[in-house]
This record gives sequence, C-alpha cells and structure tokens, in this order.
Amino acid sequence: METKKVKTTIDLPEDLWRKFTIKVIEEHGGRKKNEVIEELISKYLKEGKKEESKK
Repeated sequence: METKKVKTTIDLPEDLWRKFTIKVIEEHGGRKKNEVIEELISKYLKEGKKEESKK
C-alpha cells in the first residue's frame, strides 16, 4: 500500500531554487526534486529525534 501524498507550496528565493535544481539534475538526473526533498525532510526529522534524546 502506497503512502498518501500531500501537495504543498513553499516560497523560496529564486536563486536558491535554481541552484538546488541544477545540483539535483547533476547528481540524480531530471525530475527527481520531489524525491530529494522527501529524503531531506526525513533526514531532518531523524536528526531532530537524535537532538531531543540528547536533552
């Protein structure tokens, strides 16, 4: 069973988004931004749990 997805919008500086897009294309090929963003969010949440356990 596939996890339900949510569509969202974020406001970022244009230059930041352009640089991110170029880096993703160079490292992963085209049309992979969603996957990379999902990985980054998951990693961020896991690191947050590590920080909380240190307190």
